[in-house]
Amino acid sequence: MEKMWEAQPFLTQGMVNCLAWNVRGLNAPNKQREVKLLCYKERTGLIGLLETKLKHDKVQKIIEKQFSGWRYTTNLNYHYNDRIVVVWRPHFYRVTPLSMNAQVLSFEVYYIPLQVTFGVSFVYAFNTKEERRGLWEYLEEHVARCKRPWLVIGDFNSVLNMEDRIGGNPVSWAEVVEFNKCIEACGLIELPNQGCRYSWNDRHSDQRIYSKIDWALVNNDWLDSMPDCKAMFLPQGISDHCPVKVVLNNERHRGRKPFKFCNVWTQHPQFLEQVERGWNIEIEGCKILRVVRKLKLLKKTLRGLNKNFFKNIEDEVKEDRETLLQVQKQLQLRPTYPNLQQEEHQKYQKFRHSSYLAEVYLQQKSKATWIKLGDDNTRYFYSVIKHKRLQQTITQLKDDQDIWQSDPDSIAQLFVKYYEEMLGGKSKKQNQSS
Repeated sequence: MEKMWEAQPFLTQGMVNCLAWNVRGLNAPNKQREVKLLCYKERTGLIGLLETKLKHDKVQKIIEKQFSGWRYTTNLNYHYNDRIVVVWRPHFYRVTPLSMNAQVLSFEVYYIPLQVTFGVSFVYAFNTKEERRGLWEYLEEHVARCKRPWLVIGDFNSVLNMEDRIGGNPVSWAEVVEFNKCIEACGLIELPNQGCRYSWNDRHSDQRIYSKIDWALVNNDWLDSMPDCKAMFLPQGISDHCPVKVVLNNERHRGRKPFKFCNVWTQHPQFLEQVERGWNIEIEGCKILRVVRKLKLLKKTLRGLNKNFFKNIEDEVKEDRETLLQVQKQLQLRPTYPNLQQEEHQKYQKFRHSSYLAEVYLQQKSKATWIKLGDDNTRYFYSVIKHKRLQQTITQLKDDQDIWQSDPDSIAQLFVKYYEEMLGGKSKKQNQSS
């Protein structure tokens, strides 16, 4: 196996993932071997190894042996047991350390394949609630300085919700309140994830406890500017913690978009005319069939209206703003010219109208009920839209055997099965007659 590792070119194509894993000690040869194989199998180019328990005189020797050609840094200066070791391949990641302490290492990362820059903090929190307060304070201070997409990943040693633990004592609000307050203050949300529901279990106990204490969290800037990505909680293997893999992917899933009515369409002067024309089409059949067919025809009509007049509404706002600014600059040089005054008035009215339509459109799309940033809310609306998409994404579904399914095809089949049982399917006689 060692020869295979050396002989095969590592990660020659495709995406190179980021990973965090609480390995519960890296001194044993079998642990080192499992980490090495995991990095190869999961196409890893940046990994945070937590709870390594490495001493100062062993770190360099072990890292150079297992990760030849990689670069690394540790927080040994802040804790004698080398709680966190971060290793990366320089051909795929350019990593600049920013700050660190005994519970977290923060970096600025440039991901070469996609040419994007983001921040990442690898976390290994202390066991007690009192000791973890230093971590919450650090994260809240760091977010004030972080002006880039930010990923916070690792073992937080804390559940976030009441349902994040099975077995043992029930989760109390006092146990999760500080973590929740920190997440809210930092503007962090959980990445969509697949794989293992609970990231840790007490395998040494007769009555096992399962809990989710490993997390992959991102901020609004990540949602606003990074490509689509997801977190995968892999099987625990030789540790009692699941490795957390973040898949950085520039390929977006392109499914058929569902029809959604946009309120801004009603502002167009042809809206009522086109709706009336489509609704007055004569269609044969029962009443409900006529209604369904007319609605389908209206979808086509309204999609055409959107394509012709509202598809580039945000670009139109930018153009109108720039045109207005140019005219206003000319008017400053020749303030008494009536033609410029009239042109400036026209451009102002056009920009006012297009910016209003764009804000109505984005506000409905984001379902935001209040305005946060002032005159130009585009960035805020986009963050809310992406936030809602992440929250509404179905990445896992439990089947009738109480088993979590994360494969997209399996999830789709569960939906089909559910509605077939609820609504019924075609009978054998109907199938034969058809």
